[in-house]
Formats: sequence, C-alpha cells, structure tokens
Amino acid sequence: MAKVIVASSIPPQALKQLEKQFELILFETEGITYSAISNHPDVFICPFGEQLITTENLPQPMKQAFQTHNLNYEEGSLPIGMRYPESAHFNAVVTPKFFIHNLNHTDPILLACHSDKSHIHVNQAYTRCNLLALRDDWFITSDRGIEKTLLNHSLHVLYVNPQGIQLPGFKHGFFGGTGGIYNNTVYFIGDLSQHTQGEQVVKLLTCLGYQIHFLYDGPLFDGGSLFFLSK
Repeated sequence: MAKVIVASSIPPQALKQLEKQFELILFETEGITYSAISNHPDVFICPFGEQLITTENLPQPMKQAFQTHNLNYEEGSLPIGMRYPESAHFNAVVTPKFFIHNLNHTDPILLACHSDKSHIHVNQAYTRCNLLALRDDWFITSDRGIEKTLLNHSLHVLYVNPQGIQLPGFKHGFFGGTGGIYNNTVYFIGDLSQHTQGEQVVKLLTCLGYQIHFLYDGPLFDGGSLFFLSK
C-alpha cells in the first residue's frame, strides 16, 4: 500500500478518507516552530525521489514513526527554527526539472541533492506552502511574487487568491499546502467548490488530465501539503 505523510491536525473526515486508500503517517511536532505550522510536513521534510530529506532537529517520535513505516530518510544540516525564515529551510518545490525555493535560506544538503535540476530563486521561502507543481510546466500558486518569477522563466502559472483557505491561527492559509498528487489524482483537503476560483482550478486540472479527489466537504484547509510515497 502506498503511504502518505499528513498533518495529524487536518479535519478528521479528511484523515478517514486518506486512510481508505493509503497507509497514514501522522505528522506532528511541538515547541520547534510556531504552533500554526508545527504539524506541517512541508516545513520539516522535502522529497528526494522516494527518499526524504528532513531537518536535523526532527523530533525523535517522528524519526521513530518514519522507521516504523520503513521510510528512507536523510537528515539535512540546518535546524528548523521558531521564526521565518528559519522555519522555511525545507519548504521547497521539487519537480523532475526544477528546484524552486528562496535559495538564500535553503538547506545546503537539499541544494546538493538536487544539483541536476534547474534552480529557480523566489523571494517567498514558504515556497511549497504557496505552490503546487503540475505536469507540462504548469503550476498553481497563491503568491504573486512566485507567479511573476515563474512567468519570467516561461512557465505556466495560475494564481489563486489565498483568501478563504483555512489555517487556524491566521487569516488564511496558502494553496500549495491544501493538497498533493499521487499518480494521476490531485487530492485536496477540502472542496474546491467552496473557493471563489474553484472552477478555474478544476478546469485547469481536467485539461491537464488529472482526476480530482476532495477529502472532505468543507473549505480548503492548509495542512502543510500531502506527501505521497509509493513504497
């Protein structure tokens, strides 16, 4: 069965839906960074193929959980801190061709692991929070700066306003943190019909050949992304 790393604090209905299809690895930390993102996997880990690169101060219970679920991971060189940008060293977006992040704040081990890719610098270090990478050089972002940079690299971008995306403790969350992709399906923590640009997103994903799965019937919820692993 494929696995998914997911924040323990996303809506229970969404967790139940994921559990029907995947082996759940519930992610949570305490006291390392501020509480609103303390359970967000995309703050602490970044993919490297089927392997994960994690912060060096990943708490022992999470290391144990990764070992229990037979996850292959390697520690980076920087700790996650309480404030931005020290909380964003691993919040990068990785595609087969690109590594996208604020390169001034990226963990050096991530840069080395992805040295074969084109590195794109963006000012927003919470890159994965704000950016969902799709096929055919298409992206969806909730950050205007990221949008501008990717357009300057001749990539295709849909901007989605983050208003209405839930992130407890803040006015709103960000689009990239609301889901993830496994095989040909985009899984969302929430229902796009409850977002003002939901129809645009559905149209784009459908045109790109994706299936769409809403994990619960509420508004989009920023849970720090969904990390799917096939092994």
